[in-house]
Amino acid sequence: MDVGRRRGSIRRDAAAGADADRPRLDVAAVGGVPAAARGARCGSEFLGMGECGMTITIGERRNGVQVSRPAAFAPAETYDVIVVGLGTAGALAAIAAAERGLRVLGIERLNAMGGTGTLGAVVGYYFGNKGGLFEEIDQEVQRLSGAAAYTKAGGVNADLKKLALERRALAAGVELRYECTAVGVYLEHNEVRGLRWIGPNGPDEAGCRIAIDCTGDAEIAAMAGASYRKGRELDGKAQPFSNALVWINDGAVHTFYTDSGYVDVEDAEDYARAVLESACVHTHQPERFEERRKFVKLAPLLGVREGRFIEGERQVTFADFLDDKETEEPIFYAYSNVDNHGKDMAFESENQRDWIVAASLWGLNFSVPVPLGALLPKGVGRLLVAGRALAVDHDLAPCVRMKRDMQKCGEAAGLAAALAIETGVPLTRLPYESLKPRLLEKGCLLAANHKGMRDGQPSMDEAMPSIRWLRDEADIQSGLDGEKPGLAIWSAKRLGGAMLPSLRAWAAQTERVHLRRHSAFALALLGDEAALPALRETMRERDGFFPKTSRKYNQARGYAAIYLLGKLGDETVVPELIDILRSREAFKNVSTDVEFINHDDEYFFQYFTFALRALFQIADRHPAERERVITAAREIVDEPSFALHVTMKPSKDVNFDMADTIRGVVRRQAEAWSTSQRQRENRVAARPGGSDVTE
Repeated sequence: MDVGRRRGSIRRDAAAGADADRPRLDVAAVGGVPAAARGARCGSEFLGMGECGMTITIGERRNGVQVSRPAAFAPAETYDVIVVGLGTAGALAAIAAAERGLRVLGIERLNAMGGTGTLGAVVGYYFGNKGGLFEEIDQEVQRLSGAAAYTKAGGVNADLKKLALERRALAAGVELRYECTAVGVYLEHNEVRGLRWIGPNGPDEAGCRIAIDCTGDAEIAAMAGASYRKGRELDGKAQPFSNALVWINDGAVHTFYTDSGYVDVEDAEDYARAVLESACVHTHQPERFEERRKFVKLAPLLGVREGRFIEGERQVTFADFLDDKETEEPIFYAYSNVDNHGKDMAFESENQRDWIVAASLWGLNFSVPVPLGALLPKGVGRLLVAGRALAVDHDLAPCVRMKRDMQKCGEAAGLAAALAIETGVPLTRLPYESLKPRLLEKGCLLAANHKGMRDGQPSMDEAMPSIRWLRDEADIQSGLDGEKPGLAIWSAKRLGGAMLPSLRAWAAQTERVHLRRHSAFALALLGDEAALPALRETMRERDGFFPKTSRKYNQARGYAAIYLLGKLGDETVVPELIDILRSREAFKNVSTDVEFINHDDEYFFQYFTFALRALFQIADRHPAERERVITAAREIVDEPSFALHVTMKPSKDVNFDMADTIRGVVRRQAEAWSTSQRQRENRVAARPGGSDVTE
């Protein structure tokens, strides 16, 4: 395959000592920038290290633990930028930096560029914003797709995107190292000075002025000792992962994926299990392959949606979005809905449950301006983290992680690295007024990308008008009285105390059921106990109404009411909630959204988990209930035969047993209450006379 000619030529470097026989790229003329301006071979002056061979530290991860040790470092090669991971973000980061005239090395553990969009076989786009370098790449893919020599494919042809990315990278002078895995990062005073990796040549290393961690899981940042978080607050669980299947029909290549469970990216055994189990689901390995769907391959890269999130110089959180707090210095805009692929919404944060369960706003898209500080790991200099591991929280990550936006993230990182090197200004002090024009020039940052809020299918998004929160009381009342109440519920919450008199009156009347119950939802979000009568009524009726606020994944009013009863700490419903835990046979699925709730067990799973979490919330407020609640929960979940299945999106028949997740939640709650009780007893014992006080 002709991948185009490299700029420069292959040569052997006698100065490289033992590596003299290894071919290297001559990039002396890349971007018209002399090699001397991009750093000397030894790298001492370039790195500010003093004498060659100065001892610095190397950060590594061994047996899952970050360790640092002294290390002699005299690299034979030095680069302006080393990009680790040439996937969704990394491919664009390497190209963007190299096209600014920098000497760039790209290290990739697999054998192609593009990541999820190529090796991961996720060839379409969901949401995310247009504009920037990735669109030029995709246009080249479309041009190549017209050639008769190439197999036709749906979406953005994965094999041709590999080709287009490699051609663009090589033309810019990027040096590529495939099948290489980074194993260490060299640091001096907590600043990155170089990388160590293992590849076909064995152990290797190089110096750099800036490193860009595009591993997807902040592996370089973690080796460097940067702080990071994983998963949701309750149990640390991340979003489900996917595994894609490639098949062919009528001469064209297509892909299909289904969510396949959960994986811990820091656990090698768990990762291997995920690879093997997901490859064997019946959607991927049926008993018989049909002529219309010939098997080609399983994607060699798992579709991991979530791993580590760095603690950045700036955090981008869902709470900030809800409070209308956003940066005025964006390097790109992310755009999507909170595309949570989990079915266990009861175990998500309070903000997610308010948004997705109480208001059924899963499908509402919104813009998120992302600042440069979200790519800068706190406490580690000369390092950018681009891609899904940037400094967002678990709640907002399902919105920010879209492929279009992660490609923009990589491009922005490459441009920021170039500006820092050209000006000699540290990344943390890079003037936004200098970076912004470059982002605008490349189309990575577009004012039109700040779309606000919209509601619609991906194919219709550009034609959809922006949505604004309601402010007129009559509009809010009308919304609460209808089948799409989400916008009105949240608008009432935002208006706060000014809405309380009207909401109380609407929740007290009994003639208009939608108005009564949706007003109670808004009251509960405001913490007002006037919601309780209508919420209890909704729970006892096991109200099977599903609002039509979102295009899909709306939540039943019956178990949404249970969530809100827990939020308000209503101890009067404890016996009824315990009864729900024991009433599996009483629940028959009434949902028509088969992608979210597909059978009776899955419907009961929602009631069970929301009742369980509500019981825990109530007992948190009323400690006298803790023993009764935890005893009832343990009696049920500790039974060896206990099982509760959900289907994995977007399939309707790949069942996943959530029993271990539920048991883990119960165990953690029991441990938390036990610890709280011991601490209280110790405080009492330490007081004169052993007097007790109310917690």
